[in-house]
Amino acid sequence: MKKSERKSLANKSTVHPSILLSIAMSNLLSKKLRTGLTVFGIAIGIGAIFFLLSFGIGLQRLVTNQVIGNQSIKTIDVSSPNAGLVKIDDVNTNRIKEIPNVDTVGQAYYFPGSFKISGSESDGIVYGVDQPYQSLTYLNLIEGSLLGDETEKSGLIINKAALEAIGLAGKPADVIGKPIEVTIPLSNATEKAGTLNKELPIVGVIDSGSGAELFVSNTIFREAGVKNITQLKVGARNVEDVKTIRAQIESLGLETSSPVDTLNEINQVFKFLNFILIGFGSIGMVVAVLGMFNTLTISLLERTREIGLMVALGARSVDMRRLFVLEAMLLSFIGSVVGILGAYLIGRIVNTIMNVFALRRGVRESFDLFASPPLMILAMVIFMTFVGLIVVYLPARRAEKINPIDALRRE
Repeated sequence: MKKSERKSLANKSTVHPSILLSIAMSNLLSKKLRTGLTVFGIAIGIGAIFFLLSFGIGLQRLVTNQVIGNQSIKTIDVSSPNAGLVKIDDVNTNRIKEIPNVDTVGQAYYFPGSFKISGSESDGIVYGVDQPYQSLTYLNLIEGSLLGDETEKSGLIINKAALEAIGLAGKPADVIGKPIEVTIPLSNATEKAGTLNKELPIVGVIDSGSGAELFVSNTIFREAGVKNITQLKVGARNVEDVKTIRAQIESLGLETSSPVDTLNEINQVFKFLNFILIGFGSIGMVVAVLGMFNTLTISLLERTREIGLMVALGARSVDMRRLFVLEAMLLSFIGSVVGILGAYLIGRIVNTIMNVFALRRGVRESFDLFASPPLMILAMVIFMTFVGLIVVYLPARRAEKINPIDALRRE
C-alpha cells in the first residue's frame, strides 16, 4: 500500500460520532474530581468575564438613561455663541424650518426671576416656551397638565424643586390652581428697561430639573417686547438626519448640541472601561485555560495504553484526535454554561441588595446594574468553546500520533 493511501486511510474515521461522544463523557465521569475542578476553573474564568462585562454594559445603560433620560436623540438644541453678533430671531427660525428633514422647531426664552406664592418667595429660572418647544422637551408631569391651547396664555407650570424652595413640595396637588406672582427683570432684553410682572395660576407640576424652574407661554415675552430668542429646539425626522441638519444650522453662525454628543462620549468612556474589566476577568480565564490543558495532558498520559488498544482494534488516528476534541468541547461548554449561570445569579443578588439599599435612602425607582444581552451570552459560550479547541490542539495531535505497538509495549 502506498504511503499516501495509508495516510488517507488513517484520516478516515471508523468510529461513529455518537460512540466517540459516549466515550468522551465516560472518560470525564471516571475522573469526577479532576473534571469537577477543571469545570469549576473554567466557570470561574468565564463567569468573571461575564460578570464584569454585564456590569459594564448595565452601568453604561444606567448612566445613559440618567444623563440623556427621555430626551429624543433626534432633538437638536440651538443657541447663539454671541448674541450681539448672531441673533436667534424669527428670521433664523424660519430658515431652520426650511432645512430638509426638519420636522419641528420650538422657541424658548429664559430669564432669571423671582416668584411668590402663599407669602413665600424664592428665585428661579422662568422659561417662555411655545407648543413645539414643549413637545420636544421632556417634562415629567406629576400633577395637573402641561400648557395647552386653553392655558397657554393664562397658566404656569412649576417644577418640584421650585416648590421645595418655598416649602410646598409635599403636596403638589394642593398648589394646582393657586395664583403665583412672577417678577422678571428685562433690562437687557428689550429696548425699554423694565420689569415683567405677571400673576398666573399653576396648571401643572413637573419633576424635572435640579433648580427652581417655571414655564410660561412665550407670548408673554413677545408682548413685553423681547425680540431675541434664547434657544431653539429642532426635531429631526430621523436620527440619520441629525448630523446634516446640525451642519446646516451651524453654517448660519449658530451653535448646536444634541444628546447624540453625550451618548458618543458615554460610549467612548465605557468602551475603555469594558476593556479594563475584560482585562481583569481574563486573569481568571488564563488560569482556567492552563487547568484545562493540564487536565487533557494528564488524561493523555494516563490513557496511552487505552489509545493504543483502540487503534489496534481498528480505530483510526483521526478518531483519537476527535475524542480529545470532544472532551475539550464538553469541558468548555459545561464550564461556560455553569459560569454564566452563576455570574447571572450573583448579578441578580447584588442588584437586589443595591436596590434595597437605595430604597432605604429614599430612591424609589428601581434600577438594573447588570445587563445580559442574549447575543453576549451566546458569544461567550462560542468564545469558550473556541478557546477549548485551541487548548486541545497539542494533546489531540499527540494522541493522533501515538503508535499502538509502542504504546502497548511501553505499558
